Amino acid sequence: MVHMFGGTKKKSTLVDESVIFFPREDDGSPRQVILDNFCQGEVSKFRECMSAHDNDENKCLESKGILDNCAADAFSKVNTDPKW
Repeated sequence: MVHMFGGTKKKSTLVDESVIFFPREDDGSPRQVILDNFCQGEVSKFRECMSAHDNDENKCLESKGILDNCAADAFSKVNTDPKW
């Protein structure tokens, strides 16, 4: 992200062109810890389906939908619980 101030010809000192990647699917990432606590069975079924279908998500829409619903509930609980 590059910020330019109106009327100046130089870039500002607020130059941030780096990209920060957050682990989402990595084992041990916060997202996976939440899913393991709330949706362990659903995650397992989805991963089995993906492995069986050469990682083609379109062939696993049923198990993905079930996992999505479980995940939505899990993240709602986590976001409202200060202990998380």
